[in-house]
Amino acid sequence: MNVSVHQLRYFEEKGILYPSYTEKNQYRMYGLDEIYQLSHILLLRKLNVPVAQIEECLTSYTADDYNQLLESSLEKVRDEIANLKQLEQFIHKVLNEHHNSIQQDNEYRIRLLGPRYLKLSGTNCPHPHFY
Repeated sequence: MNVSVHQLRYFEEKGILYPSYTEKNQYRMYGLDEIYQLSHILLLRKLNVPVAQIEECLTSYTADDYNQLLESSLEKVRDEIANLKQLEQFIHKVLNEHHNSIQQDNEYRIRLLGPRYLKLSGTNCPHPHFY
């Protein structure tokens, strides 16, 4: 299931997964029930459910609770996709503008200007006001 020993020990430490038995050489052995539970844990982690909340999910969530969790996760994924699409469009726009500026042989430079001082208008004060 592509899970490291470190992850398995962490889940055991947090009380959400235990081996079905431990051999004399301290190898932990997992049966089908534990593998099924591990698959639930991995799904919940992919949905960004905190490890501290996973025990509650495994022991007391109803089918409706899981459905609500999945619906909420789906909404978050859709929002993230929309944000990424906006970012993609912005990057394309910047790339096109950059490409056009190169083709037009216009120089595009960023210059560092010295400090600028503002003065309130209508005052006869000889000293500028700094903002």
